[in-house]
Amino acid sequence: MGPGKHVSDRRCLRSQRSRVAVAVLVFVATLAIILPPAILVSLRKDNYSMGPKAKVFVPLYVYPTPGAWDPLLNVISAHPDVNFTVVVNPGSGPGPSPLPDGNYTKEVPKLAAHDNVRLLGYVATTYAKRNISLVRKEIETYAAWSTISGDPNLAVRGIFFDETPQQYDAGDLVYLEELTSIVRRTPGLGPDNFVFHNPGAIPDSRYLSTADSTVVFEATYDTFQERDGAKLFEGIPDSDRSQLCAVIHSVPESVGGSELRGLVRQARRIADEIFITHLSTDYYASFSGKWKEFVRMMAQ
Repeated sequence: MGPGKHVSDRRCLRSQRSRVAVAVLVFVATLAIILPPAILVSLRKDNYSMGPKAKVFVPLYVYPTPGAWDPLLNVISAHPDVNFTVVVNPGSGPGPSPLPDGNYTKEVPKLAAHDNVRLLGYVATTYAKRNISLVRKEIETYAAWSTISGDPNLAVRGIFFDETPQQYDAGDLVYLEELTSIVRRTPGLGPDNFVFHNPGAIPDSRYLSTADSTVVFEATYDTFQERDGAKLFEGIPDSDRSQLCAVIHSVPESVGGSELRGLVRQARRIADEIFITHLSTDYYASFSGKWKEFVRMMAQ
């Protein structure tokens, strides 16, 4: 094969490369003409900003039969950069015994062993009407778990007070301040000694200072949309998103992909703790089919 043939081949290859380059430039120029700028940006950026990071809030009212908590443990392990606030509730509180039953004593330490998990113990206040000595006893029961069991991971790091008041009452404020003081000074709830309130709706802002975080929305997806969720909490005086939690349930099964991403992004703009589920009944007693997708979006 003579040298003339090699020169001819090289010229042919250069010509083909030039034609390919021209075709690519024409294609890109055509896209710029046909597609709106917003779409071009989305083509270059597969994952637009999800807004500020937020914690995954989990009301874990799932009885811990073997494997029942695996959907939670799996996402905790898969997303070490996501923080989880998990509420355990052995018996509408810690239960009547010094320690919860064997399934709880086996499974709670598995959660507590993860650095990205903050465990809280459930305690009801009946809208500040429950006898405070009974509430104190339940707080102290949770706090003693690790000492009585001898297992440092059988422990919670704060208390989730359910059914806290919404409307202002001076006596109720004193009640909540006393509970906060009890949690703060009780050994066995460290290192966080975290206080979480759940009025289920926006409370009088004077209550916010008595908790580290407060559930200011606990309702359906439809309600969240009707109230324009992005603006829902803007009217809460003396607050910022670091104090707020949003719980959105009964999300339609059709809401997934980009639509679910939009919901998560919207919630993250207004609250630092978020729980979203597609379940419309017993929504705290199991995990929805889109549970992993939700957590994956929280990791973005």
